[in-house]
Amino acid sequence: MSFRLQLLLVGLVVLAYLGARWWWLERKLAQKTASETDDGLQATSGLPPERLEPTMSSPLGLADSAPVEPSLAPSPEFAALSLAAPERRPVLHPQIDCIAMLDMDEPSTGDFALSLMPTTRRIGSKTWRVEGFNAVSKAWEGVTAGQTYDYFQAGIQLVNRNGALNDVEFSEFVAKASQLAESLGASSDFPEMLSEVARAKELEQFTLAHDIRLSLNLHAKRAAWSFAYLQQHVQRAGFVAGVIPGRWVLGSSEHELIALTIDSQAAMADDVEAVPIRKLTLLLDVPQVARGVLRSDGTIGKPFDAMCDVAIRLCAGMEAAIVDEQGLAVDVQALQRTASELEAVYDRLDNVGLSAGSQLAKRLFS
Repeated sequence: MSFRLQLLLVGLVVLAYLGARWWWLERKLAQKTASETDDGLQATSGLPPERLEPTMSSPLGLADSAPVEPSLAPSPEFAALSLAAPERRPVLHPQIDCIAMLDMDEPSTGDFALSLMPTTRRIGSKTWRVEGFNAVSKAWEGVTAGQTYDYFQAGIQLVNRNGALNDVEFSEFVAKASQLAESLGASSDFPEMLSEVARAKELEQFTLAHDIRLSLNLHAKRAAWSFAYLQQHVQRAGFVAGVIPGRWVLGSSEHELIALTIDSQAAMADDVEAVPIRKLTLLLDVPQVARGVLRSDGTIGKPFDAMCDVAIRLCAGMEAAIVDEQGLAVDVQALQRTASELEAVYDRLDNVGLSAGSQLAKRLFS
């Protein structure tokens, strides 16, 4: 057989394979389109068009234009589904994350994707995450076993309190996400490094200007306090012991309102009862706490006002005075000025969609 004839046969085989492959893909796409059309008709039958908001998907795959009030009793079927399905919300957001799309030809199960995930969720000083577009709910969520996903997206946080995303962290993110995409059989699409690093630096300037942590120091007027005496008054004011020794929290671990601390050396002493305590500090992490907090009487108050009220009550019960870092007394007028300036900070955070206490603000100022 001549060499030219061999080339001709090879070419015919390749053309036959490509033709068969194209026919298979066309047939698969047609079946998928028909299936999605049937599902869409079933989901929309009997529902008004205005209820089909993709961002408000319910566990049943239907969309509600308004949240369900807790006082309304759901049907038994819906209640059972709600209990069985855990809450899965997206975390990645283009405002504070660098996001890369991982596009696949075929859906993937959550179990398979989880088996390919890297063991670490950190790159340098930043956290990175992978989310999937649920094939049923048509919404982004954290990858979960037992679910099926049409696409994935990987993202790394642009800024945190350790600084902005740099070139090295971006390059490592691209490498890890590319490796995951290859294992999933997906194509990856990354934003440009220079633009993302520049965006991170710009966002960092904003966070530095609004990363405010206020403190009020309470100093004993007369005798120093014992640890037991201090703990008694702190618990009476509503604080509970935190994870770190010498730290109490007003609120909860997830929704911390005010923290109260004593000197770390005193807290870590072998015999803490033998160490005299003359100063304690109240702390308010402004971006981490919503500007309006629910009081015990059901009314809405402001976090800084709540911190001042707690400080005044503790001063009255423990014979203490509110002082600054230099030990000088802080008067009411100074506290009022701080409260007024704080409102402008809350307004600026609200205006850019990073309201204090929101999920985005808590991640950004972490």
